[in-house]
Amino acid sequence: MEYITIVSDTYEKALEEAGRKYGNRVRVHSRREYTVGGGLFRKKRRRCELTCYLVSEKEADRQTVSKQDLREFEREARTPDPSSLTDEEKLDTLQPAKEVGLEGEAERILDLNSISLRLREHILDGFEAGEDLQLSLSDRIISSVRIDHEHQAHPSRYQIFIGPTGSGKTTTLAKIASLYKTVGRDVGIISLDSYRVGAFEQISAFADAFGMPSILVSDEDQVITAREKMADKDLVLVDTMGLSPDDVALNLKLKGLLSLFEENSTSYLLTCPASIRTEDMLRQYRHYMGQIRRIDSLIVTKLDESESIGSFLTFAYEVDRPVSFCANGQGVPDDLKKASTLVIMEYLKGFNRDFKAIIGQLT
Repeated sequence: MEYITIVSDTYEKALEEAGRKYGNRVRVHSRREYTVGGGLFRKKRRRCELTCYLVSEKEADRQTVSKQDLREFEREARTPDPSSLTDEEKLDTLQPAKEVGLEGEAERILDLNSISLRLREHILDGFEAGEDLQLSLSDRIISSVRIDHEHQAHPSRYQIFIGPTGSGKTTTLAKIASLYKTVGRDVGIISLDSYRVGAFEQISAFADAFGMPSILVSDEDQVITAREKMADKDLVLVDTMGLSPDDVALNLKLKGLLSLFEENSTSYLLTCPASIRTEDMLRQYRHYMGQIRRIDSLIVTKLDESESIGSFLTFAYEVDRPVSFCANGQGVPDDLKKASTLVIMEYLKGFNRDFKAIIGQLT
């Protein structure tokens, strides 16, 4: 039995096209509705897919099929109403590449990775798949990510870690401190977080284990003293408290403490959980930009708790900040990687490719 697929904007249009192309030989096997597109400048578009089969000419001649007949055939095999599906089930109903074409397959992969907003527009703008869609699409994604190689190799003397509560600041700071310690840097740690119970104890225990000095400060005078005690260190990592936009007093206090670090020898690193939505990351970013001079680099954390890195990549593109490190677990120092194009691609879904080979072709 021969099966064919018709795709159109609505079920009615798809049905009419099926009748126009195949006449009374066509029978509807199933129906699927989905959306494509979406983003800052592109509206989502509804699509309806009909999977049909063709009967023989002899069988078709024995029975004239009306639109109402086609509706009855379709109703028997109808898939669930899209509004009743879970998010995972909705992803499963997206059209396969061979039925929606190259653009549809590219959009399917971007949907699967929660890549949206201006990044999605950038990737799809003038997109040409060439002979290998996955290679072309991975090239587009890779080229949109800025890797902070300069920061990795030549960090500023003061590295200030900021980010919302629960974003993994303290653990990530410990991992990075260990990384630089192992390559011969003389590292010290200052904690400004005198509010979260156990925060400094966690840092202190780690610092002792690796032979690094650590100091807890709670006011501006203590920051000056801590800086003096760390004068012989060539790298000082600074932990901060998580902030809420509603806590005005704490926000002002952090702003005052951070103002005591020399601007030309300080970098600000924002920790961003991979599992958080792009919109929430943007809200946090705007809040922190109101408290500090700038944000120099991004660290994506908790990759082990997320299905994809796409929301983070969308955020990084929106704020035009480079990525320096990727953290994928609680282990210190093992669960930390320097950001690279290969590491980024390892956490994307929907690519059935050897990414080491892909990177080799692109570099």
